[in-house]
Amino acid sequence: MSAQPPNKDKSLAAELSDLAASIDVSNSLTGSLQRGIDKLLHVANRAVNAAAASVLIRDGEGGGLRFLTATSGITKELLAVRLPPGAGIAGLVYSTTQPMAVADVAHEGSFWSEADRRTGFKTITLLATPLRTENELVGVLEFVNRPGDPPYPPFTPAEMDRAARFAEPIARLVDAYEIAQLVESLFNFSVRSSLTTKSPTQRFEAQQEWLATSSAAAGRRELMSLWLSLHEIVNCGDAERKLCRDLLESLAQFARNRSGGPSQFGF
Repeated sequence: MSAQPPNKDKSLAAELSDLAASIDVSNSLTGSLQRGIDKLLHVANRAVNAAAASVLIRDGEGGGLRFLTATSGITKELLAVRLPPGAGIAGLVYSTTQPMAVADVAHEGSFWSEADRRTGFKTITLLATPLRTENELVGVLEFVNRPGDPPYPPFTPAEMDRAARFAEPIARLVDAYEIAQLVESLFNFSVRSSLTTKSPTQRFEAQQEWLATSSAAAGRRELMSLWLSLHEIVNCGDAERKLCRDLLESLAQFARNRSGGPSQFGF
């Protein structure tokens, strides 16, 4: 069989490159998770009797925060807001892991007014509680103002308890959202690289390099890196799959012995 002309190879490479750039499978997972967060947030907002509620999630590794969603609607201005580490009441709650209620933010020195300035919203009274899973802090749940006109009554201890009850399921959804977001991004990259990279080893190395530069939390990157390694191993053959399974079961048993109970691996 005769070889393809060089110009035809170049044309095919360019076509594959264009096709790879056009592929986008994002939002297949995160879209449904965010809708779930939105629904739960609206229920929480009514239960706490606030005018508006929002979810802020971690922004990189430095302790900063960004808005994921809000009952008042996500705008370009709100999405552009980035809270520096420790900034504002949300930043204080995130860094201390302690909930906080403020009757009037004008008298609270830690209030960060930049979000109000950018969005045109006027925050007066505020309740913030941490979003925490078993293993880590993933963000902050905020409730702002009351329905109607000011002056607003401060948030009560009972309402703080209600906010805390909603924080746990919202934190779990946010945790799943962060994982899904990374999976979608990695899958997008993997599909594109498979069209332009011939060697499986080169694809694996490219995926690991991409993952190392991702802005996702370190724990998420480590989880995906382990998944890539496992995927590479199990594709090698039956012997490799059995060895990998045996090693994981031994590791799970070691973790159970150290903790005195079932391991987080679920074995």
